[in-house]
Amino acid sequence: VIAAGDIVPAKKPAPDIYTYTLEKMGLHAEECLAFEDSENGILSSAAANIPTLITTNAYTEQHDFSPAALVVNPLGEPNQPFTVKQGDALGFNYVNADLLVRLHGAGVA
Repeated sequence: VIAAGDIVPAKKPAPDIYTYTLEKMGLHAEECLAFEDSENGILSSAAANIPTLITTNAYTEQHDFSPAALVVNPLGEPNQPFTVKQGDALGFNYVNADLLVRLHGAGVA
């Protein structure tokens, strides 16, 4: 599924892009984990009830990401750990598949 802002009635921060994608893929929000990098993004994914991992950048590091499951900068690598801005990294120091499974399994929202 390719989902872009021009195929839904309202752009982020509305949840339309997420609800469209969930519908097209036949998924429920609790089966997913969103990746975002802006306040509009977290507002959109949170309104769709999708747990969200945020990675900040120079333009968004001061945004309000309070609904996020985890906020990091950058995503990190084994020898270059991320900085946790908000949330519980569950003992991980970079984003990998194991962390994503644990975040999703923890039911964080």
